[in-house]
Amino acid sequence: MDDETFPAPPADDAFVLRTLFEGAEQEQYAANRRAARRAEDLADALDYARRHPWVYVDEFAESPEGVQLAERCAVMEAASRLCLSENAVRAQAAAARVGRRDFPLLWRTIREGFATVAHLDAAIAGMAPFDADQAERYDRALTELALTVTLGRFRREARELARRIAPQPESALHAAAMKQRRVVVEDALDGMSWFMVLTSTARARAAKRRLTSTAKHLSKNEREERTRDQLRADLATALLLGEGTPQMVTTKVFVTVPLDRLSPAARATVRPHIPGRAGLNLNRECLIPGEGPVDDATARQLLLDEGSFTRVITDPITGVVLDMDRRSRRATTAQRAWLALMHGTCLRDGCDRLAIDADMDHWCAFHGPKRGPTNIANLDPYCDPDHAVKDTTKIRHRRRPDQSVELTFPTGHRTRRAPGATGVLAYLAGDDPPF
Repeated sequence: MDDETFPAPPADDAFVLRTLFEGAEQEQYAANRRAARRAEDLADALDYARRHPWVYVDEFAESPEGVQLAERCAVMEAASRLCLSENAVRAQAAAARVGRRDFPLLWRTIREGFATVAHLDAAIAGMAPFDADQAERYDRALTELALTVTLGRFRREARELARRIAPQPESALHAAAMKQRRVVVEDALDGMSWFMVLTSTARARAAKRRLTSTAKHLSKNEREERTRDQLRADLATALLLGEGTPQMVTTKVFVTVPLDRLSPAARATVRPHIPGRAGLNLNRECLIPGEGPVDDATARQLLLDEGSFTRVITDPITGVVLDMDRRSRRATTAQRAWLALMHGTCLRDGCDRLAIDADMDHWCAFHGPKRGPTNIANLDPYCDPDHAVKDTTKIRHRRRPDQSVELTFPTGHRTRRAPGATGVLAYLAGDDPPF
């Protein structure tokens, strides 16, 4: 038999494959239609909240600030109902608005299921300053393209098409691209993460050249065993953390290390996690509160590098008193550190902003009729956006026994605590701060 000759498949087998493929296509079309409809519903909901801000806001409802706050509340409710991030809610709503306004042909194709919302995102990313005729040409060409090519090819073609329809100087293109510069952290496996900076090519190349030169110097003069890539990564991280560069701001990261991870003999001194208590188990593994576990060797090395640490125990051994009624409204540095360690993230259901960057909110208002104290029992870490919502809207906040916070919206929807969420730190003994 010739190597390039294959027997014809039985007719029944071909029919089965065709049926399966056609079923997958129909499911894809239906999913595209549902995604477009959801985006439109979210856009309509946020627009309605902006037009009727009094649903969420009592005072200054019709002021620009009140309208923005009402939209923010609507985004929070949508994120809770759909188990999406707030950024995802805003992005989907924005896609529907832009699609209906600027890409009517492409958006109709998406609503019919023959393209995806990702195609619209690619079309928006490739846009140039068009006049009405150019915008129509761009929309029509992309609609035809979306039916025949992969999404990756669509992205490339969209950029090239925009440049042909509305040619722009390279300087203008670069200036627009520079507005998108940002920092992104993407988690990898085994306790590692990518730290990426989108910046100009010239600055990026110059930065890498400096790292390479320094790495080369170290490898020659200090008998380094690290590879060139490892040296560059370590040098870049050190520079960003302000090590060896007094002009840079020094940052702080909390790391908790159980005693038994430092010495096996210390295991007997560690009290087990209290059964039935929600929260972080500081006795079980080394943690970066609000981020996740870190391996024992890394945690021990961090402790050795730092040279000092704070013991978290149940008996008062320091002069720092955290749980006290203070006349000052501002939390102490020690209080902020303990609350960041205790909670990890903002306490509002669904918010994962770090507690170390949050405001310290008085649950019972400091300036209210009851004049709530500035102590641990009355302080909660709330990120800036959630802090503003708590004090100025009709959304009701309820503190659960585990100190996580439930929200009830004017529509009646209540947020839910995610199963297995770390919530709040279970104190190692009793209910008082271990200081």
